[in-house]
Amino acid sequence: MYYHKFIIGETEIEFHNSWTGKETVTVNRQIVSEKSSVWGTHHVFSVLENGKSVNYVLTTKVNSSMQIFLDLKKNGEFIKENIPVMMGGSPKNPENKHKTKGLHKLKIYDLDEALEEFKKALLIDPKDPDIYIQMACVYSIQEDADNGFSCLKKAVENKLQNTDIILTHDMLAFLRMHKRFEEFKNSNYTKG
Repeated sequence: MYYHKFIIGETEIEFHNSWTGKETVTVNRQIVSEKSSVWGTHHVFSVLENGKSVNYVLTTKVNSSMQIFLDLKKNGEFIKENIPVMMGGSPKNPENKHKTKGLHKLKIYDLDEALEEFKKALLIDPKDPDIYIQMACVYSIQEDADNGFSCLKKAVENKLQNTDIILTHDMLAFLRMHKRFEEFKNSNYTKG
């Protein structure tokens, strides 16, 4: 297993490569690209930084000695080149049991219990954008627009990488149909 972390301002980019050749790139602990590779590949992804979309390309390369190197481009400019990747696993984040329980409760539509578990999960990791997304799902199902939009806004503030989930998640349908949604969407999800 190979691992490397880049910190670019407030953006944390991690590269993981398993012994099977599966490469995973995460941004602020959210998966943005997964590919299998033997001799290297390009991972293309966008990151929301200071309210603006920034384009990154993380390129993996393997030399004849089977050493892995990384190049990182931001908006077409190299910011890191030929960075060797050392063998070793990524640091483990402890599992947030309340988040896991909340997801289970949400799946079976035990909404009040799900919400309680997500609130407890936020005490452990208040910067996890996925918890806010899941809470927004609960509020959307309960047709509570104020709290739903507030949670979506907090998810984006906490560096939600895949904002498309707001446009596609089935459980967020009520919020998307709400009269405030277009204004919320046009503000890049900052004015809920």
